[in-house]
Amino acid sequence: MKIWMWIQEGGIVMYPILFSSVLALAIFLERLYALRRANVIPQGFVAELGFFKEREGGREALITLCDRYDSALARIIKAGAERIAYGFSEVAHAVEGMGQHEAALLSTNLRMMGAISNLAPMLGLLGTVLGMIHAFSVIARAGTGRPELIASGISEALLTTAAGLIVAIPTLAGYHYLRSKIDRYVVEMEDAALSFLERLVERED
Repeated sequence: MKIWMWIQEGGIVMYPILFSSVLALAIFLERLYALRRANVIPQGFVAELGFFKEREGGREALITLCDRYDSALARIIKAGAERIAYGFSEVAHAVEGMGQHEAALLSTNLRMMGAISNLAPMLGLLGTVLGMIHAFSVIARAGTGRPELIASGISEALLTTAAGLIVAIPTLAGYHYLRSKIDRYVVEMEDAALSFLERLVERED
């Protein structure tokens, strides 16, 4: 109830700030779930890939293995496997290209989080300006004899500023946390794919 009272006191600008906070939280939780290691680099696939090194199997067997796992690493290795016949250079280009594509998919909606972290303080500043305009208009009409009316406008200004920062700071932290997690995954996946496919190309040669 107290939070709802603060929202009402903060004025109309508090509503887009509140919506921004809900949207940022929803994106963060969705990406946190999507970026689980099981969805990106599943241990089952890594284990089967290790076993694949020790048994007979060519390009078709590797593609079949990749098709059984719906994960970013499997799709990257599949892209390289499909170019094995053209040599390691083509394999490396395919892996790099698919790695960039998968990185873009992993980064879905992160740009929105970055935008929210920038817009929330600006919305708070807008609320501050509107609150100060309200406070000075009260002074112009009633003079300084009604301090409670002036305090209402100043309170509105301070609340929106605080709300904007409260939304922006954790959103920015969450954005950089997810961004760094994606970067680690991409490097790990490309290294694993190139290392495995290099050995496969040498065996096929």
